[in-house]
Amino acid sequence: MKNYKVVYFTRTGNSRRIAEKLGDKLACRVIEITDNMNWEGIWGFIKGGYYSSRNKVVTIKTSEEIADYDELIVVSPLWAGEIAPDTKELLKTVEKNKVHLIVVSNGSKIRDKSDYKSVNSIIKSKKNEDEVIDNLIDDLIKN
Repeated sequence: MKNYKVVYFTRTGNSRRIAEKLGDKLACRVIEITDNMNWEGIWGFIKGGYYSSRNKVVTIKTSEEIADYDELIVVSPLWAGEIAPDTKELLKTVEKNKVHLIVVSNGSKIRDKSDYKSVNSIIKSKKNEDEVIDNLIDDLIKN
């Protein structure tokens, strides 16, 4: 089996929950992306949408070094039709063709799916979280 790592950014905890499920099923490291921004509450929600849609840069750090992997599984919320700014910054540092991207939203899908190994959408209104996770795990095991 390949050496996977799961990396996530979260504002509300949804991406963390999904990342931990993936880490448990794949028996691999789960790494959190953080920044120095306050994304809490309604103003954090509005600011997040603005930062994502305007490609604003944030300074990130990870809970541990991201190295020695075959493929990454990156879990990110979708803000204003774009992945969160923290995730965008991380993706600038890795090879996108080694990334399985999972976007988490209330009802939207990511616009730009190019260059990733795979892109999956977990949409709250569809209640498809476990289905998407199981399908991704099955695909990873087959390959």
